[in-house]
Amino acid sequence: MHHRHLCAHAHRTFDTPTSGRPFRLPGDRAQWGRPRAFSLDALSLEVLPDLEARSIEATAELTLRRVDPEARWAHLDAIAFDLIAVERLDGDAARGAAHQYDGEVLRVDLSDVPDGGEGRVRVRYRATPRRGLYFTAPDAARPDRPQQIWSQCQDQDGRNWFPCQDHPGQRMSTEMSVVVPKGWFALSNGVLVSREETDGGERFHWKQEEPHPAYLVTLAAGELDASHEEAGGVPVDYYVPKGQSAHVQRSLGNTPEMIRLFSEKLSTPYPWAKYAQIVVADFIFGGMENTSATTLFERALLDERAALDVDMDALVAHELAHQWFGDLVTCRDWSHAWLNEGFATYLEHVWKEHDEGRDAYLYNLEQDLELYLAEHRGRYGRPVVEKVWATPIDVFDRHLYQKGGLVLHVIREHLGDAAFWRGLAHYLERHRGGSVETRDLLRALENATGRSLEELFHQWIERPGHPGLEVAVEHGEGVVRVTVTQTQADKDDEGAFHLRLPIEIVTEVGAEAHALELTRRVETFAIPASEPPRMVIVDPRMTAPGTLELKAPTDMLITQLKEAESARPRWCAVRALAKRNEPRARAALAEALTGDSFWGVRAEAAKALGEHRTADAFEALQKGEADADPKVRRSVASAYGAVRQAGAADRLLAWIDRGDESYLVESALRRALGETRDPRAFDRLTRSLKEDTASWGQVVQSGAADGLVKLKDPRVVEPLLATLAEVTTRATVRRSILAALASVPGFIGDRPTLRVVREAAEQELSSFDPNVRIAVARLMVALRDPAGFAVLDRLVDRDLDGRARRAGREAKRDLAAALETPPEVAQLSDVVEKLRQEVVELRARVETSLAAGPAAEPGAGTAGSDG
Repeated sequence: MHHRHLCAHAHRTFDTPTSGRPFRLPGDRAQWGRPRAFSLDALSLEVLPDLEARSIEATAELTLRRVDPEARWAHLDAIAFDLIAVERLDGDAARGAAHQYDGEVLRVDLSDVPDGGEGRVRVRYRATPRRGLYFTAPDAARPDRPQQIWSQCQDQDGRNWFPCQDHPGQRMSTEMSVVVPKGWFALSNGVLVSREETDGGERFHWKQEEPHPAYLVTLAAGELDASHEEAGGVPVDYYVPKGQSAHVQRSLGNTPEMIRLFSEKLSTPYPWAKYAQIVVADFIFGGMENTSATTLFERALLDERAALDVDMDALVAHELAHQWFGDLVTCRDWSHAWLNEGFATYLEHVWKEHDEGRDAYLYNLEQDLELYLAEHRGRYGRPVVEKVWATPIDVFDRHLYQKGGLVLHVIREHLGDAAFWRGLAHYLERHRGGSVETRDLLRALENATGRSLEELFHQWIERPGHPGLEVAVEHGEGVVRVTVTQTQADKDDEGAFHLRLPIEIVTEVGAEAHALELTRRVETFAIPASEPPRMVIVDPRMTAPGTLELKAPTDMLITQLKEAESARPRWCAVRALAKRNEPRARAALAEALTGDSFWGVRAEAAKALGEHRTADAFEALQKGEADADPKVRRSVASAYGAVRQAGAADRLLAWIDRGDESYLVESALRRALGETRDPRAFDRLTRSLKEDTASWGQVVQSGAADGLVKLKDPRVVEPLLATLAEVTTRATVRRSILAALASVPGFIGDRPTLRVVREAAEQELSSFDPNVRIAVARLMVALRDPAGFAVLDRLVDRDLDGRARRAGREAKRDLAAALETPPEVAQLSDVVEKLRQEVVELRARVETSLAAGPAAEPGAGTAGSDG
């Protein structure tokens, strides 16, 4: 009731024209908890994989405890199993169990289990999982792909390969016994109990005694190189594909120090028996925080060139942080998943602060803010806690991750360091091994600190949006007048944030700190200052993350750029000076590009100079080519594409010819070359698209694809589609090409050509990578072709990945809007979409039921409900 009221109120009152489209789509439903008549407390699983058939034969033994004294049936999630037997266990004795199975839920009769008592069930079955458990092997597209098995159970895919109660609020102890080929290693949760040879293979037996949710169960196996360390007595294990061990320390080597840091900061020792990281092929996420055993994608391993300006510390810290936030303490349901993902994202920044300092910490937060703002502007705005969706993955977005992490920074700034970390320690201790909602964090922090946080949580978590601050500064008559406008609020002050906005007024005499109490849309503060301010620094610690526009005299901004002690005020000054078309502004930016001590300010200065688009800005950029930090050089390269000056293409071509040691700079050079639209660029970028296939993550080849389409030359379609048609083109490049093709309608009006693009894109719906299929959905909107609806219907109706289905549903809405569908047709479309969702769900149930086949039902009666 509480969340339903807040969400409805928030969307009605506070959504603004800048917040994109609605998050909720036709067919979405409010998600509430489900009944639990019997609690699954323990699972023991024996798995025999068939690598050729990509299937398993398995036996699951489950211990279920009665919760509802009147219930008859225990419910287990189980998708498309071929049941061999369902039995009740009593010691070593087994007997057939009355059960019912519809292909999705296995109901087992436990009517004889006493109140509070336990019943043991054994399920023997075969399964060919379409989700949850994956088999990889070499093929024509990728002959070097290793043969492996790996699982990905979040958010509710464990049910595809083992029976469970697949909900984050349900915890169980687990055992995993699996037989794999000789020479393989198999990893799972907890402690390795035994490893023994069998006929034709090797059996690994793992045991996780501490209860955890089904989505954190893992199995990953293959031919692997292993290496080992420890951190404070905790074994730290690394498993990577054969021949890749040289990359481990370069990529993952900070793990032990991270364990020590997080244990200290949280006053909570690392909670599990080990910490393992395993790298697998074709993983469908960047990483997955399975209890004690994280799975990582292949790009987590960096070669020497990639490591110049890429590090995996953020990914490693994120998944490690989940061992506390998500694994030790788990969100009760997915609506509160920010308690998992927001914390993991924030601890990325905590590591950055420890490793590189406060400036790097705040710049990391700034970059996350930009990601969140882009989603809010271009896609939708929603509360961090959202109860209405179609599938859990719908809420795993930048509001959940990036905004969630920013909210924790806001809380830390509000409480102060000591109180913040004390509050988190109390939260972890109080809810250790349990499930939580947002109010549990609120109460734990309040109880540990004595502070009231209800308004803060309401503003930042329960309603959508963020502050949009315009800050104007004037001086006269002995006062500094600071006028703050909250642009997200309306004229009646609805939507205004209540904030204490810190500012520093710096004069020749010294600096004075003030806190402005904001409650209304527009407020002016008069602060006594006999001396004219040299600079007025606004929100130096980023206490109010949102948009910030500084309206101060140019001289004051230049002084701030040159003299502010911390980097955040300096990059804020750079962004303000980017909008000042004055020679003195460009001179200050040029000085910052070559002289500022923090790389982020130098990179921002390069970007700002590119936006000025003048000859002196172009000349200043040339001095940045030699910057030692590749992230700055990347910004310089990008600025060459924006500066629109004769000679920019010459600089870019020369740079490409001499090369750069950084892959990402090489990629940016190609992208920028396309932006110049120089006649030489087409041949150079076409050659790069064909030849530059060997970089980390194929970023150079992807940059060439991006650069080609920026030429706005109709000839680019042919090489892009030819590369897409190559069977060996990697998924990362396919995504880039599809994204690039979305720009084609802007300079090609030829419908036959656009039809060829659509038909080529439709073939990519068969890609294993869901991100490729998502790119197809977005391309359909850009093409503005009514035939795209059929492509999107296929995606929505058939795709097994919730991310792709969500993208398809959003694209259908956006394509209808792009084609200016009349309101009455749009309304009818909403009705049809709701019906489509119901048909999709019904089809899935029918397909899984048919796949499961008939099940024996000794003594089965009429199915009852769980309570």
